[in-house]
Order: sequence, then C-alpha cells, then structure tokens
Amino acid sequence: MISVFFTYPLELIRVRMAFQTSSPSNISTPPSAPSSSSFIRVLQQIYHEGPTSTPSSSSLSRSSYIDKFPLLKFYRGFTVTVIGMIPYAGVSFLSWGFLRERLIPDRSRATPAADLYIGAVSGAAAQTVSYPFEVVRRRMQVGGLTRPDRWLRWGETVSAIWRVGGWRGFYVGLGIGYLKMVPMTAVSFTVWQGVKRLLGV
Repeated sequence: MISVFFTYPLELIRVRMAFQTSSPSNISTPPSAPSSSSFIRVLQQIYHEGPTSTPSSSSLSRSSYIDKFPLLKFYRGFTVTVIGMIPYAGVSFLSWGFLRERLIPDRSRATPAADLYIGAVSGAAAQTVSYPFEVVRRRMQVGGLTRPDRWLRWGETVSAIWRVGGWRGFYVGLGIGYLKMVPMTAVSFTVWQGVKRLLGV
C-alpha cells in the first residue's frame, strides 16, 4: 500500500496517456487541453483540471476541496486500487499455497516448470476475482477527461458500468488482462522460488 501510494500518480499519468493516444476522438477535452499526450503535458492537464461550469450545490464542497488540494487529482481511483489489492493478493497467494501443497507435497521435487504452471494458474484466478476493481479504477482514472467538472465516486461509476453492460461490463478486456498478469505472476513466483532454492532458504 505504501509503494502504491507513492507510485500511483505515475500510474494515473500512464493510463491517461494511453487513453488519449488510443481514442482521441472519443473524449471531450477543453479548448485549452493539449493535443499531445506527452508526460509533461498530461501532468499539467491533470493538475489544472476543474469544472467547466458552476458546480451544483451537492458537489460544491467536494469541488472546492479538490481545487484547494490539486494534488488529489492524481489519486483518482486510489481507494479502488487499495481495496482491489486485497482479493488479488489474497487469491494469488492462497492459490499458490494450495496448489503447491496438493501438486508438489515433496518440496524437494519442485521444478521451475512446476512453479511456472502453478504461478500461472494463481495469476489467472487472482485476475478473475479482482478484475472488476480494475475496470472501476480505470473508469475513475479517466474521469478527469470525460467529466472534468466532476469527481467520480464509487457508486456512480459502478452504476454506470452496470447500466451499460450488466455484470459482463465488469469483465471487459479480461482476456488482455490475462495476457499481462498470468505470465507476470508465473514469472514472479518462479523467480521467488528459484532464488530461495539458490540461497537455501
């Protein structure tokens, strides 16, 4: 959680750069917004985001608070990320421990190939369970582009996803998520176990 807190602004900038590059015609940016998606320009755009019209009374206090602390704009979706870490890490390590106990009861017979397989299955299970949090987080991260006058909340983001796609809306792009997270988790667990065997711990 501490590492995510310090690196989250970079993650937000990365998502914004990818979003602007992949679908520039689908976003409504203010006239003053830069046409390029360079790191510095995206950083400046996020910092200067704000309401394009007078906020309603219900959102006035939230808008004023964010305008007073503009660095908070770099933490859109942060709470979703932190909460999403719980099912991802929990399912990942639970699957890893359970499968290793069942498939390799004799730890001395463990091999890198077995570690890769078990790590891949663990990564797939963890990604499946935690992916809805990922979808909600992405929506909130790009909220400054689609609705610069609003600070998207959990409830309205989840409701918007549900209205458009139902429960399937929370798993859009899951296949791409597998392509990223499954090999990453497999390699991570394999390297972890390989280093432990190398050091004799």
